[in-house]
Amino acid sequence: MFSRFLKFIVPPFTFRVFFRRIFYSNLKKVPLEKPLIFVGNHQNSFMDGILTGAYLPQPIHFTMRADMFRKSFARFFLRELNVTPIYRLEEGLENVHRNLETFSAIYEILKKNGNFIMFSEGICVQEKRLQKLRKGTARLAFGAEEKYGLDVHVVPVGINYTYPARFRKEVMINFHDSFSIKELKNLYKEHPAKALLLFNAKCDAGLQREVVIIEDPANDVMAEQLFVMTRNDIIHPFFRWKFDTDDRRQAEKSLSEKINYISKTSVELTEDLREKVKAYKGLLDEHRLKDENVARKLDRGWLRYLTVIAGFPVFLTGYLANLLPFIVPQTICNRLIKDPRFYSSVYITAGTLLYLLYFPLILILAGIFAGLTGVLLALLVPVTGYMALFYQEILKERCNTLRYRRKSLINKPLITRLVKQRGEIMSLIAGISVPSE
Repeated sequence: MFSRFLKFIVPPFTFRVFFRRIFYSNLKKVPLEKPLIFVGNHQNSFMDGILTGAYLPQPIHFTMRADMFRKSFARFFLRELNVTPIYRLEEGLENVHRNLETFSAIYEILKKNGNFIMFSEGICVQEKRLQKLRKGTARLAFGAEEKYGLDVHVVPVGINYTYPARFRKEVMINFHDSFSIKELKNLYKEHPAKALLLFNAKCDAGLQREVVIIEDPANDVMAEQLFVMTRNDIIHPFFRWKFDTDDRRQAEKSLSEKINYISKTSVELTEDLREKVKAYKGLLDEHRLKDENVARKLDRGWLRYLTVIAGFPVFLTGYLANLLPFIVPQTICNRLIKDPRFYSSVYITAGTLLYLLYFPLILILAGIFAGLTGVLLALLVPVTGYMALFYQEILKERCNTLRYRRKSLINKPLITRLVKQRGEIMSLIAGISVPSE
């Protein structure tokens, strides 16, 4: 019951506030009529599972490492969210046998054509790299077929964040082609160890195609700036927040593959690109300019200035009316959450629970002190709060644009230099050809 209620609240409301954009693509590839195991990469704690299953038509189920169930409150809360504990060696060898009970519970869900979201890496790491997959998911899938003859379909899922621990950023979820566990049934009967390895290889191959990966950590800084530049070449509708296309992820995946390719084949080209990106980024930072202004001229700029002026009363009203929901989750996370892997999960949990208390209280108080008129005005509180978020973004963008235009007037050679540097970088990237597999 609680999980269904949160699924009704979180995707359309909480995610709309926390994420600037969500790209949720290729769900049509998923055989929803089959028992499903989703295998995703793991960057962002509990958030990964919620995002993967947020827009599935059926209830979603997760697994989580058993140490998260130690406290009674957490245990109750997680059970209500359809979370099942998985016992790893890290939780003690003496507890691993308890996975038999866990697997039995999972089989009962799968027998009803349910689903489970698994993170076979077994560890959450916020970097653009995949960890080695563990064999627990494979054993679970083969067990479901062996014991109950279930045609479990395994779906690799790529979960890619722009910045996983930041507010109002973006996430891209893409579903890969599924495979049936029955494809490996005969191999499992003859050579179980080989079947487990092949299962993981198929999952890994799917994730390799769906996840944006930078293989060499030495390229992380350069890659991040290039990702920003690539994003700034794509213009999305300003108020739209959810997309079902994969173009955005494909652009970043293509860029990452080019970086990985030259890193392995040409040290000179990699260093040349790194130096160009460093010089360009350094010049932008030195003059407090943004790549988005060098990349493009935004349409209807005059309308944005008008919005900044005319929209200020709405922003002020929305911000003050939602002051507690704006500042409390951020304050909690900034003071208590030291591990960035848990930042967004705690932020969304705190924000959702707070607003579920805050908004009804506002309605009640408004009704008591101002009657029906007060209730009608109180209904505008979340709307004006949502508009305040967009106002802040427009204001920030207009300030950056004004600074850029001022520099264009007083230091035209600087702008010419930036445009030239950016053009050289993007031309260099465009000229890299990665051989097809």
